[in-house]
Order: sequence, then structure tokens, then C-alpha cells
Amino acid sequence: MPQLEQKYRTQSLIQFVLAVVLLVLINVLANARIGGTALYGALDLTEDQRFTLTDNTVEQLEDLEERLTVRILLTGKLPANYERLKEKVADLLLDFNGYTDKIEWEFSDPLSGDIEVVRERQLQLQEDYGIVPVNVYSSTSAAERSLNAVYPYAVLTYGTRQRIIPFLAPRLPGMGEAQRLNQAESLLEYNFSRAIEGLTNNDKPLVGFTVGHGELPKVRTSSLYSSLQEDYDLGPVNLDSFATISTEIKLLIVAKPTVPFSEFDAFKLDQYVMNGGKVIWAIDAVAMDLDSLQGRNEFYPGSRQTGLEDIFFKYGFRLPPTLALDLSSTRISIVVGQGPGGPNIQPVNFPYNVKAIPQGGHPIIKNLDPIDLKFPTVIESVNDADNKVKKTVLLQTSPRSRRKRLPAPIDLDAQKYDVDLDRFNENALPLAYLLEGTFTSYYANRLKRENEDALREGGIDFKAESVPTRMIIVADGDVMSNELSKDYIYHPLGYNIYDKFQYANKTFLLNAIEYLLDPDGVIGARGKEVRLRLTDKEAAVADATYWRLINVGLPLVLLALFGFVFNYLRKRRYAR
Repeated sequence: MPQLEQKYRTQSLIQFVLAVVLLVLINVLANARIGGTALYGALDLTEDQRFTLTDNTVEQLEDLEERLTVRILLTGKLPANYERLKEKVADLLLDFNGYTDKIEWEFSDPLSGDIEVVRERQLQLQEDYGIVPVNVYSSTSAAERSLNAVYPYAVLTYGTRQRIIPFLAPRLPGMGEAQRLNQAESLLEYNFSRAIEGLTNNDKPLVGFTVGHGELPKVRTSSLYSSLQEDYDLGPVNLDSFATISTEIKLLIVAKPTVPFSEFDAFKLDQYVMNGGKVIWAIDAVAMDLDSLQGRNEFYPGSRQTGLEDIFFKYGFRLPPTLALDLSSTRISIVVGQGPGGPNIQPVNFPYNVKAIPQGGHPIIKNLDPIDLKFPTVIESVNDADNKVKKTVLLQTSPRSRRKRLPAPIDLDAQKYDVDLDRFNENALPLAYLLEGTFTSYYANRLKRENEDALREGGIDFKAESVPTRMIIVADGDVMSNELSKDYIYHPLGYNIYDKFQYANKTFLLNAIEYLLDPDGVIGARGKEVRLRLTDKEAAVADATYWRLINVGLPLVLLALFGFVFNYLRKRRYAR
């Protein structure tokens, strides 16, 4: 009998040692790599695939050549919602670590230390990076509210380069804190991927702005220019200086031309597209600006000819002189009367300034805030039977909109009175299109000898049909125009001086450029959606006792049941 007990003890000890060795081996393998490949993986069972990285992000991480350091400022004593966002940032970086060993991160609290140290650190963050805290109110009870300063930012360092990632977009009127943070969570991978792309990319694509046709002056595109310079080489393109447009220019921006293009210049643009060039057309089909109403209350705008109407029609759209009016609009300031101290100026909604709220799942506009469009026109789709070109509406009006066909006056006095709601009965008037596919040249059967000679000089053959390419048409030239202060300092693109709000014009254009140049690249991460599942707070309070009993009592009941069954089976086996 003692020998049998000794045998069982030896077997138990051996099994225990083997189990410990197996656990240690599993943990070692769970953090090991062979070369750059991890020996572990994960299975994402979530409906929205929130823990699955896009192929482009994985490729970025695997191609890192130097150490990427991430300093996350979102830490310290945080409200519950921001603590959750912090955890999501940490989870994402852990996912990144599964594909590379060249990334390291730390959480750095800007508010730790004594008052003088904190003040100096805050000043340095603002001066060096333009980082300022976000003030957040949190409630600890029905009667207590506290104000917290939060830094929802990350600072990425790669070699000598640095990028700042702001996690939060500007707060929209009517948007709850939970929705805002959910949007930030949805865009985490995109924001990190875009920053990594900018840090690691040494081959900047060349983006050109056409000049010589009354386009927006440099001072009006300064905000867009400054943002593009981080990731692209920029330059003016004067069509009179070239027989053909070089294909080294990866994307061409035509920003609000007010002087018609000659037939030869239109031909150059057409052949640029035929050879795979990408274009953003920001076109005003109606010659109307708010300045036209200065000193008068009524103005009759006219149509604006660009000289591009024929090639536009061949590509699949036209821009009639038809303004889009929308009850979802931004504001302007007008004189509504005279008071003792002078004119009574008040901000009023101006239906000619459309607040276009992006809808749909396309990566360019997904999770995007409203766009501020001024006097946009309605785009008409043509040649829809041509299945070689896919058309996607990017921006459109709300369900309470209407058209205004010219000739017709624009009357400022009408803004002082209530609008006729019955007239705003149209829905989803298109204001911006993405066109992708194979385009047909307008000059396919009407090629002139001088045009053919110009192509021959440039060593290029005429093409009647394009290679697969992409373009975007926005029916508002001012979508790219930033406001200027009285001393000619430019505001950020999209900032509305009357609403005192930052609209998403710049983000929309940056997304559009990213997509046109590489639809399978960084922009793909914007397609991810993290669905917001909000808790019913009233139901949670009402059922709090019930769920406490379930959470506390049910485990105890199961434990007692397990003990009873275990003892019963043990007695049944060994009582003999």
C-alpha cells in the first residue's frame, strides 16, 4: 500500500511539473518571433471586425526600418469615457506589436507633478506641437460635476520626424460625448496609419494646382497648401507653358476657375485624364459670391462658362446654372433693422450656403463631419448607360432642399422672413461625385491637326479612351477657399466666421486626395465602423438591484451546486 501511494505521488508530481513547463512554454511562444513573424495570432469574432487591421496597415508595420516611438498623452485621472478610449489606444498598439517589434509606446501624463511643472509642460506642448487640452465635464453623482483637462493626443517619433495625432474631431452641435468618442475610436487605426505613412514615406507624390484661368489665389488656398506640404510635393501648373501635362504630376487640382479654358488647354486636360491622371474639379457653374451682395440687397447672378463643358459631358456629368438651396445651411450676418446705436446686425441661416452632411459608407466621407459649401450648384449625371464609369455621390443636400434655376435674383431681404417650407421639398440633390473607371475622350472623333502635333512634340500618342483612373467633381469652388482675417491671416480651411465652427472641408479634401492616389492605401482604414452600443441609463438605474443579485448570487449558487455534485460523486466512488 505505501508503495502504491508513493507511485501516485510521483505521478502527480510529474504531471504538475509537466503542466508548469507546458504553461511556461506557451507563454514564451506567445511572445516570441522568428525573424519578423510572430508565433501567435488572434481570432476576431466581433461583428464589426474592430480588432482586425487592414492589409495596408499591416504592410506599413512590417516595413518599418527604424524604431517608432509613440507617446500617448491621454492618461492620468480620466473620465470613464476617456478611460475607455485610452484602453482602445492601448489595444490598438498591442495589435500593432503583433506585426513588428520596432514599435514602443508610453503613456505620459502632462498634468502630473506640481503646478509650476505642469504649467511649463503645458506651455511647451502648445508652443512645440500646438497641443491644447480639452475641457471635459464629468458627473460623479446627480449633484456633483467636475471639470477635467484631458489631452486626447499622441506624439509619434520616427528618426528625426514627428507627427501629432489628435484623437477627437471638433464637437458638432447636438453630438453627444459618447458619439464623439465612438467616432474617435472608429478612426484610431486610420489616424495612426496616416501618421505612419507620413513619417515613413520618402517618395512624395507630385500634386499640381492649375493657374492662369482665374483660379483661387494662393492666399485663399494657404490652409490646404500647408496641410498638403507634409505629404506631397506641390507646384503650380500653367497650361500655357506645356504642350502636354506630364504624367509625373500624379494629381491635378482645378480650384474655382473664373476665366474659360481655351480649347487647346481643355485638350491637354483631357489627354492628361486619358493617360491615367487624377483630377479634383472644384467648379462654380454660377458666378456668385457673397461679396456680390455688398452694398445691395438683390443680385442677378449669371452662369459661368469654363470651357470644359464638353469634356465634362463626355466624362458623365454636367453643371447646369442651377443653385442648390437647403434648410440645412450655415449662417451669414445681415442688417435686419436700425437701432439707436446704428444698424442691427444679426446672423441668419442662409439656404444658399449648404451644410452638406456626408452620408454613406465610402472611405472618403465615412465618419466625416459636415462640409460648408457656398452657392453650390446641382450636378446632373449623364451617360448613365455607360457602365465603364462608376459614379458615387459623395455630398448631397438634406431632405429639405430645392433647386433655383437662373435667371433669378438672390435677395438678402428675403432672409429676414420665414421661408416657405413647402418649397423645400426635394431630397439628396448631388453636390459632389466620385467617378471611377475608363473614360472616353471628347476628341475621339474630332482630333485637330495642331493638337495631334502638340502631342507628337511631347512624345505622347493620342488616346481616345483612358486607362482606369479616377476623378472627383465638387460643384463649389469655395470648398477649397479659406477665410481671411482683417489683417490677411488665413483661418483654417472650413472655419466659418459666422458660425464660429470648424467644418470638415479640409478633411474631405485630404481624404479625396488620398483615395484618388491610392484607394487601397491608408484611406482604407476609414472604412472601419465601430458601432455605438449605448447603455439605457434609466433602465440601468431601475434594474440595478436585480442585476446586483444576479451578479453576486448566481456565481454563489453555481459554486454551491458544483460542490454538492462533486461531493456526491466523490462519496459514490470512494464510500465503498
